[in-house]
Amino acid sequence: MMNKEKIVLVGSGQHARVVLYNIEAQGMYDVACILDADKTKIGTFFEGYPIVGDYSDLKMIEETYNTNKFFIAFGNMKYRKQVYEKFVSEGWKAVNIIHPNAVVSKQAHIGSGVLIECGCLVTPNPIIGDNVVINTGSQVNHDNIIGNHVYIASGVVLSGGVEIKENTLLDDGVIVTLGCIVPSNSVVGAGAVVTKKLEQEGIYVGVPARKK
Repeated sequence: MMNKEKIVLVGSGQHARVVLYNIEAQGMYDVACILDADKTKIGTFFEGYPIVGDYSDLKMIEETYNTNKFFIAFGNMKYRKQVYEKFVSEGWKAVNIIHPNAVVSKQAHIGSGVLIECGCLVTPNPIIGDNVVINTGSQVNHDNIIGNHVYIASGVVLSGGVEIKENTLLDDGVIVTLGCIVPSNSVVGAGAVVTKKLEQEGIYVGVPARKK
């Protein structure tokens, strides 16, 4: 039996259940404990795993559980970025969680702290940044560039040569057509279709996608 590496999970909300499902399916890691910013949860259990602290003393957590590897298990992308950068600045290393039923090209360039869920397709030669979530059934096609801290919800289709800049959310069912660019710090609403380069950060909705 393969010896699994221990990791610390960060967050214990609804998204954490999805992350745990993918961790267990991947079969590479054992969750040593969970950290949560909500101090009222400390001393309780989430899906059988102990919630042992917040993020204030990562050195103590590392020494107690003999690991400095982590994965962020909540969906708020602004907060994900802050927490991710805190852990990395203190010498922690983010792991990647990839469901075995995701199809991921060996020519994909994948950063750290990335979640690729069941049913996703990642074709050759995209660049996927750090702390990226790609939810169930989404497609990242050839030569895409996905910036750091991007959240791609379920059923999203990114055609070839697309660029999604950092800190951006693509909600369920979004389609971004060939060669289009979505700017940093933007939200593309559920079901929207991006048919041209979006020039300014903001919230985009509709078919074709327009700034609110």
